[in-house]
Amino acid sequence: MTVATQDLTRPRKDRLSLGSWLTAAVLTAVLLAVLSCAWLIENFARAHAERRATESLRQIALDFRDALDRGMAQQFQEVKVLSQLELFQRHDDVPAMRRALEQIRLGFGHFAWLGVTDAEGQVLAAGGGLLEGVNVAKRPWWQGGKAGPFVGDVHAAVLLEKLLPKQSEPWRFVDFALPLRDERGRYLGVFGVHLSWAWARQIKNELIDAAMESHAAEALVIGQDGTVLLGPPALEGRKLALDMGTIGTARRYSDAGIDYFAVTAATRGQGSYPGLGWTILMRTPTSVALADYQRLRGQIVMVALALVALSVPLAWLLARRLSAPLERLAAVISARRHLGDEPLPRVGGYREVALLSGALADLSARQARQDATLAELNTSLEQRVEQRTAELQQALRQLQAGERRLRTIADNLPVLISYIDREQRLQFLNATFKPWMDIDPARALGQRLPELIGPEAYEPRRQALQQALDGERASFETEAEAGGVKRLLRADYIPDLLEDGSVAGVYTLATDITAAKLVEQHLDRLSRVDELTGLPNRRQFDERLDEALARSRRNSQGMALIFLDIDKFKQINDGLGHAAGDQVLKEFARRLSRCVRGTDMVARLGGDEFVLILEGLHQPDEAELVAGKILHAMQAPVQLPTGPLQLATSMGIAAYDGGSGDPPVAAELLASADEALYRAKGAGRGCFRWAGRS
Repeated sequence: MTVATQDLTRPRKDRLSLGSWLTAAVLTAVLLAVLSCAWLIENFARAHAERRATESLRQIALDFRDALDRGMAQQFQEVKVLSQLELFQRHDDVPAMRRALEQIRLGFGHFAWLGVTDAEGQVLAAGGGLLEGVNVAKRPWWQGGKAGPFVGDVHAAVLLEKLLPKQSEPWRFVDFALPLRDERGRYLGVFGVHLSWAWARQIKNELIDAAMESHAAEALVIGQDGTVLLGPPALEGRKLALDMGTIGTARRYSDAGIDYFAVTAATRGQGSYPGLGWTILMRTPTSVALADYQRLRGQIVMVALALVALSVPLAWLLARRLSAPLERLAAVISARRHLGDEPLPRVGGYREVALLSGALADLSARQARQDATLAELNTSLEQRVEQRTAELQQALRQLQAGERRLRTIADNLPVLISYIDREQRLQFLNATFKPWMDIDPARALGQRLPELIGPEAYEPRRQALQQALDGERASFETEAEAGGVKRLLRADYIPDLLEDGSVAGVYTLATDITAAKLVEQHLDRLSRVDELTGLPNRRQFDERLDEALARSRRNSQGMALIFLDIDKFKQINDGLGHAAGDQVLKEFARRLSRCVRGTDMVARLGGDEFVLILEGLHQPDEAELVAGKILHAMQAPVQLPTGPLQLATSMGIAAYDGGSGDPPVAAELLASADEALYRAKGAGRGCFRWAGRS
């Protein structure tokens, strides 16, 4: 075998000389140093300019924010004080209320409208008589004020636009409303005030316009939905295309082709005034904020160009001085066609060049010896490759035969067998996958399990598969359907552990447990359902009661337990026979089930004893409504073969309010309801009594 030796000594005409490289390197270093310094200075100057601009904007924004919060809190407090005047809590002297409201409107110039409504929303009296007799029950401020103190966001005038005096801009209001009650706490109506939004513009003009003028800045008040509530006239009512981001941080953005620095501050409310989620946006054009920086940047560019121009001749002289000895050594090497032909002569110069010349001579001698050794090695290597190839082919034939045997066994077993690698790709499937899951093994090979079976079928397997890939055996049950046949499968995922403890993949084995599961479910249902009425029995009731108490505590919602039986049922059973008694029990159970919600539970404990679990109660007394429905439902006679029979029932009610304390034990709650049932029977039957109440 011939060994080819590359001619390393032949010069390349397209390569630059060492002097050129040194010149380029020095110039590059100088250029990088100059540019780095210029970049650092420029960035520092820019950051300083931006910081100075945004800090001044941030302070103005905070001052404006605090002024708005204080003003709104003061106005809200004034409205609360006015609503508590005795005159507005009687509604017996409408003319006096009208005069008082007009005096208040004149004294508080920003109150565009004040009024008092009755309990149905009709305006009884208003400043200036505006809207008197009009029903405002559908207005948001009235609906909010009926429930409690209300502050409404900025909105345009709806009913008052044509009644109020004309002004240069449309009327806009902030609504205040509070419920009116007499000395006994009875609800009388709503006290409502429309605060003119011009009040906020006055604060802006008086507090911050002068400061903003020196910065060429603008102040905007933005609502929760991004609408500009106060600002330049061209922007009011428009939604800004600006991601508000983190409140209080500075950012840059563009609007109408102009770049701005912007700072935001969120209103927070004050005292009893909760705030309306407004955001103060202060912005100034970047061209104004960075004017000094732009002048400094030009000066930095001029200085950098001057430094680069001076470095060119210095770099050329230094490169020529360093490259001269190496160029002489390169000339000696380039005169030879092959490095190992004969010994190389020594080239003088400085110490590094002499060392390099000696090293090249030694390399030439070693190359000649290695060429001879490599030729012998190539001949021996070809023989060993041929031998190893024959051995590998024999092993491959044996492996393929064993694989065919294992495939035949796996394909004829009534189980699903597969192998999934770490990327969740199927590397093996037996033939049972076709009839059981309608998956063709040949087409499925190499596909990822989530894409092959879809997200819905993959989800039950996801956790177990991840557990097996983490090195732990996992089992689960799932359903499969193919060819109209549904199967319940029990799958075992077994990790394929390597010697180093890592997991190469997962072996899967799934068996059909449909028949066994059906038997198990049937037996469980028989043990949890009353055979006569089809209602849950005592066993299922005990489980559900513990769960209901836990949910009530967790959700802080009340629940109630109603224990009831059929009045004089023993007489019915003894007098009319057990068949009639069974019919009465079934009809009683049917009527009970119709009196409760689908989330409630009706259970038969035994004999004529039944119990109801009512969940999600806002007040425990809601159980009385259900008890009343049950009493009403039992009034209709039951039609028996012997004639109509009048039913009656007695009930005992026990409740748990879902408070922070420990819930009662289920047995204690049931015993309390049972005790209340006996008190209902002692009270004459056909009624209900509360546990713990006289």
